[in-house]
Amino acid sequence: MKVKEAFLVAGFIALADTAVKGFIEKPPVKNYGFAYNRFDRHPKEVAAVSAALSGVMCAATALSSEDHRLPMSLILGGALSNTADRLIRGYVVDYIPMGKKIYGNISDIAIFAGAIAMAVTEAVSTSAEPK
Repeated sequence: MKVKEAFLVAGFIALADTAVKGFIEKPPVKNYGFAYNRFDRHPKEVAAVSAALSGVMCAATALSSEDHRLPMSLILGGALSNTADRLIRGYVVDYIPMGKKIYGNISDIAIFAGAIAMAVTEAVSTSAEPK
């Protein structure tokens, strides 16, 4: 995958999640922290860290090998949408039930899928290398 395509995928994920959130009048969960509301008493710091890591992910996606760009673009798209939520709203809107007390959003699913895809990509590329 070329760099331009990776950023298009990331943008699509971020826009899709943002569009869905636009139709939610009363979010079931407002996540002020990281995953599972960790550090929820420090939303400004969480937003700053999230923004910094999103910047790092942009650079890492552009510099990554073609094999790694799809997983990186999934993670980047999720990170960008959740970061935009934190900077604009002060919290991330979670609207998809994923268990009894766990909610997520399209961005969370993209981040998870990207992590799994990265692990599979690494496993396949590592096993294909000559010894």
